[in-house]
Formats: sequence, structure tokens, C-alpha cells
Amino acid sequence: MIDLAKLADSCGIARDYFDVTNSKVTIKEENRIMALRLMGYPVDDQAKLEKMVYEQQRKPFADLLPPVTVIVDGDFPFIYLWTLSSVGEKAALTWTLTLEDGTTRTEVVPLSEVEIADYTVFDGQEYDQHRLILQEDLPYGYHHFSCKLTDGYQVYSSINMSLIRAPKRAYIPESMQQGLKVWGVSIQLYALRSKKNWGIGDFSDLKDLLSSIAECGGQFVGVNPLHAGYPSNPDPDSVSPYSPSSRRWLNVIYINVEDIPDYLECEEALKLVSSKTFQQKLKSLRDREYVDYHGVLELKLKVLRLIFKSQKVSDRRSLRGKKFLEFIEQGGSDLMEIATYDALTASLYAKGIDAWGMGAFPAEYQHISNPFVETWRSEHSDEVRFFCYLQFLAAEQLELAHQNAKAHGMTLGLYRDLAVGVGPGSCDVWSDKYQIYRTDASLGAPPDPLGPLGQIWGLSPMDPLSLRNVAYQPMIQLYRSNMRSCGALRIDHAAGLYRFWWVREGASPQTGAYVNNYMHDFMGIIALESQRHQCVIIAEDLGTIPQELREALIELGAYSYKLFFGERAYDGGYIDPRLYQPVAMAALTTHDMPTMKGWWEGRDLTLGQKLGLYTDEQAQQLLRDRQVSKQRILDSLHGLGSVGAEVPTQAQDSIMDDDLVKGLQVHMCRSACALYSSQLEDWIGVAKPVNVPGTFREYPNWRRKLTQDLDQIFQSDFVHDLTAAMTQARKH
Repeated sequence: MIDLAKLADSCGIARDYFDVTNSKVTIKEENRIMALRLMGYPVDDQAKLEKMVYEQQRKPFADLLPPVTVIVDGDFPFIYLWTLSSVGEKAALTWTLTLEDGTTRTEVVPLSEVEIADYTVFDGQEYDQHRLILQEDLPYGYHHFSCKLTDGYQVYSSINMSLIRAPKRAYIPESMQQGLKVWGVSIQLYALRSKKNWGIGDFSDLKDLLSSIAECGGQFVGVNPLHAGYPSNPDPDSVSPYSPSSRRWLNVIYINVEDIPDYLECEEALKLVSSKTFQQKLKSLRDREYVDYHGVLELKLKVLRLIFKSQKVSDRRSLRGKKFLEFIEQGGSDLMEIATYDALTASLYAKGIDAWGMGAFPAEYQHISNPFVETWRSEHSDEVRFFCYLQFLAAEQLELAHQNAKAHGMTLGLYRDLAVGVGPGSCDVWSDKYQIYRTDASLGAPPDPLGPLGQIWGLSPMDPLSLRNVAYQPMIQLYRSNMRSCGALRIDHAAGLYRFWWVREGASPQTGAYVNNYMHDFMGIIALESQRHQCVIIAEDLGTIPQELREALIELGAYSYKLFFGERAYDGGYIDPRLYQPVAMAALTTHDMPTMKGWWEGRDLTLGQKLGLYTDEQAQQLLRDRQVSKQRILDSLHGLGSVGAEVPTQAQDSIMDDDLVKGLQVHMCRSACALYSSQLEDWIGVAKPVNVPGTFREYPNWRRKLTQDLDQIFQSDFVHDLTAAMTQARKH
């Protein structure tokens, strides 16, 4: 009889946790058992459960070695292996170490000289756990280790274990190690307006913005997740960058068509775009207050198909063709997966099938492993290659933006954002060849005083044990792809490096449980990829963060996240930013909060009432609290000399004008934090929010544009004055 409580313990399902108020919360046993179900354990069928657990317990002894070992600086260089205790004293152990560069080293040692660290009994047999000490200085990288044990005529061979050697600390530029403090901006790329984009901010706008920020003294531009979306999905509300189709690939909507070299050589495309009808459509898309994703994609894909069809972009005889074919070769099966998924989805929509995700596909196409998928791909190879071409263009233009930042000497340049996960209908789940995603479960958050009902995010978790069994390959690819073409990476909900709250899809968040991840190994992989890509790590560590994770992030050298509104003293006052944690990024607001103008004028409360998020009574109480908070902010600004007499001392007399905007930005630039991220919309007085948490179709989330185009913003005397003051404040 399997003890479910002990099984849950062995699977990393927590018994309790400390919430945001530091109160200990015990997780109900039925919640832990539900988590076991979600992880794939047949807890209601004892015979099947016993068989599954038996096979899992037997595997380490059959394999001799674990699937992966991660050795981080400071760890003992130990390799653990299991052998039968009955193996003779004269048995010989032959081990082979293959380094990432192909160098191989083999050694034979008597088993008796390999230390026994532990022993156990399984299935009536006793096993010894040996601890082999690697004497050589193992270089950083992804290596392999295997061994075989010879005992007379008996030979036991191990699996080929992945051996990952990693630094302890992530990359930090030398100038920042020496104390340089910098500022930059965070923007939603789609929100940018310009005279040349097609109704949505694009990679060329990003390139221009990086130039403008650099010229103003800024050292980085942070963007929303650039992950691949659903280019054929017409649903105007399924556009959240935090619920992507694939976190390994890019959103092709950000391609600037007119910046493509192939476009300039395509007469058909040039003629179409210059036509009166097409230009009228472009003007309409540019003028809209909210991004029309479907309308933008419809125009872009129409022209991109013309280019792809007429320019023979796969021609090996041209330099351009060679570059594209090299991209396909380097992308390998991962690139074919996103291209096939997007091509198949487009085909199904064209036939009138609402292919919102793999769950809506015909049965024969619902997973990449189905042989019908391969047949379909062969029959539609041109269409699949077209979507490869889109990824090629997106990667090319993103890299050009990154190189532009480097040319301007920006300390970080572009900093990207890694979303928490993907939905059950996404490409990443559809192409899950390792079977690590658990689609019956959703990630979320437990109830707490700030969210009494808890949260469900609709994102499928990755099973930690399955991830470890494939030597973390999906995670390595994930971080590797997101550290390309940037100088920093923000990890959204960094608490997930330690644990995730698992909930059954469709159930209440209160029925969930925390499932622990292999934090030590994750940190090592992140540090290794960070150093290799020279990419700074910014960890969004707001909310309920276990102390063990906070300590691990400090050891990693990850930059913490310090929000002005969250840094308050016990008396309700706002903490002096000069007392903030130095290894951190400070910010006034985020994409999930109202803009400063909206907050100061209470527009978020009015909107919340309208959307049914607050009752009239709650809204009135929040408004009263808001007046107190505004007064405490003014007290802090005046008390610390961040503003002068130009800003009123009383909240009832103040408005969010240029003087107050400048005062707040300077106030935050004086913080002890190495990084300060400002929001571009706060410079120009945008009142409407990007996203209203807790809403879906009630508010046009992830679609609101800026109220001015880039040229207007950076021709403004106020912006020049503001950024000069910010740069000066950072220096002192």
C-alpha cells in the first residue's frame, strides 16, 4: 500500500508555506493528493500506482547514475552512483568523461577505492551509493559522464549522464560591478506609435527608441515578452504577451515589412503597399487608439507572402538565401515545430475551423507525435517554410535593434521579459516531445490578504521530475533563446524558480498546492547561460517569496525588483529610495498597475467600479486611502528635496503635471538601486492602463497605444529636461 503523504513529500509537494504576512499555512492533504493526480499519478488505482512507483524507484539502480548532475561553484565535485552491495571487492569501475568540446577522458579505478556514502535496500537487494570525486578542474559547460562496472564476467553499464558545470553568479557588466547606476525605460512594444509603423510598434521602432534613449543618457529599454503569439487567431482578446504560444520563438507581428531587404526587391509588394487602398488601411490602423492585432497581421502577412513567393528566399545561390537556410539548419526541429504549428493553424482557420489551440485541432493533428502531422508537413512544405521565414525575419530585426544599442554604447541596451508559462493549447505544449507539461493543471497563486480568492493563470506547469529526467533540456533551450539579442532578461514571477502553485484546471485556487522545483540546478543553468550570453538577470521577486529563494537569488547576483508603492514603512510613509537594496531595479509602476497620472487622479478606481471590480463602498474607502497615500508621497518628495516650491505640499492642491512627473522620476533616480526603470507613458501623461488584472473581455488589455508618436516624444523640451535631470540624479 502506497503512503500518499510520503509519496507527495518525495515529489516535492509542500506540506505548508509562509504567506505574504509571514503566517504559516498548512496545505490540506486532499490538495496534496490532487497535486499528485495532476502530476500523473493514478492515486485512485492502487495496482497502477504501485507499478508506477516501483518503476520510478527501480530506475536509479538500473541506470547506476542520475539523469543529470549540476555542479555549481562551491559544490563538492561529486558523482553519485548506485551499485549492488554484493559486487566483489575486485570489481573495477571504468568511467568516461566527455567534455562539451568533444574531449574525452577515461579512467579505471578499483570500486573499493570509491567511497561509499550511503546504502539502501530495494526489492530485497542491498545497494551501495558510491561517491566518486572528480579530481580535475571541470570547465563550465554541458558535458557527459558514463561508467561501467566489471565484476568478473558480469558487466553493469550506466546511462550517459548529463554533467553540467556552472558558475555560481550570473553576468554583471564590469561598470556595474564598480558601482555604476543607470536608468532606462520599460515599454510595451506594441504600444509604440510612429509615422512608419503599420499600426503596432515594431522592431524598427524599438531600434529607434534605443537610439533616442541612449542619446538622452539612458542605458536600457525593457520590453514586454516578445514570445510567439497566435498569428492566425482572430480573437481580439487573445493577445496577452504573458500567455504566448511559444516562449522559445518570437512574435512575428513585430516585423517591420518595409525594413526587409527582400521587400525592396519585390515589385509586387512595393506596388501593393504604395496603392491608395493599402495606404488608407495603414492610416486607419495607425490612427486607432487600440492595436488591431488581426488587422495588422492581415496586412503584414499578405505582403510577406508576396515577398516569400516572388523572391525565392531559399535560393542557395544568393547570400540572402544561404543566410536563411543556415537559420533553418540552426533552428532544427524546434523551428520546424513552431512553423508547422502556425502553418497548420492557418490552414484550419482557412477551412472555417476555430483552431484556437491544439485542443480544437482535428484529433489526428492534436500532437506533433501523430504521424498525420508529419504527412501534413510534407504536403505543405512551402507553407511551413514561409513561417520559418517569418521567424528568420523577426530574429534578424531584433538582433539589429540589439546591435544598434551596442553601437550606442548602452550598458545593457535591450532587456527582455520571460513570461511564466504557456497555455494548454500552445505550440510549446503541442510539440512537447518530452511530455513534461501537465495540461490538467494550471499555475496560479494561493489565497492571501491581497487576493482572498487566489489566482488561476491558465498556464500549464512543467513537471519537475520529468524535466530533470531529460536533463533540463527544455529549460536550457528556453533560457538560451531568451538571452539572445539582449543585455538583460527579466524573469517574471521568479518565485517559480523555487516552487509553483498547482491547481486543477477549472477548480478554485484554494484547492491548490505548492510543487517544488530543483532550484539549485535551475540557478546553475541560469548562471551558465547568463555568463555565456553576457546577459544580466533581473528577478521579479514581488509577493510571497521564500527566504531560501531570496538567498539563492542574492548568491546568483540577480537584480531584485523594488516597486515604489511596495516600499512603505510601518507608519505608512514611503521609504527613502536611497535606502533601497543596491542590487536591484527600482520602478514606480508596472504593466499591471495604473499609470502615474491614472493613479494620481483615481481613474483606476473609477474604472474598477465600472468594471465591477469594486463596490461603491470599497471604491470610496480606496479613494480615501489614496488621498492619504498621495499626501505621504508629497511629504517624502519635499522632505528629501526631490521637488521644490513648484510642487504643492498638500495633496488636494496637486495635479500630475510636468513638475510632479519630474520630481517623482528624479526621486527614484536617487535610489540606491543599480537600475531604475521609468515608464514612457508617465513622461507624456497617459491616463489609461495597459492591463487591468482580473479582467479579460471587460477591458481592452494589452492593446492601448501611447498617445504620442516617438518623434513627438523626443522632440519635446520637457522630455529633454526630464532625462537630463534623471541622468544627473543617477550620477549623484
